[in-house]
Amino acid sequence: MSTAAMQTPDGTWRVEVGGVGSVAWYTLIGPGVTRAVPSVDKLADVLREVGVELGDFVEPQAASEAA
Repeated sequence: MSTAAMQTPDGTWRVEVGGVGSVAWYTLIGPGVTRAVPSVDKLADVLREVGVELGDFVEPQAASEAA
């Protein structure tokens, strides 16, 4: 279950945050990639592998804001 998300400004890469209770996980979605990781540290490692920095991500705009 996704509880939050962030994406690169151009929308190419997206991270969805899910969890149950105190357990969280992160799913990276991008060109040809869908990968679940168990921690922010591992997420940062995977992002570096694909050439994106965690600091590049922003909160996605709501559909009503984009219209």
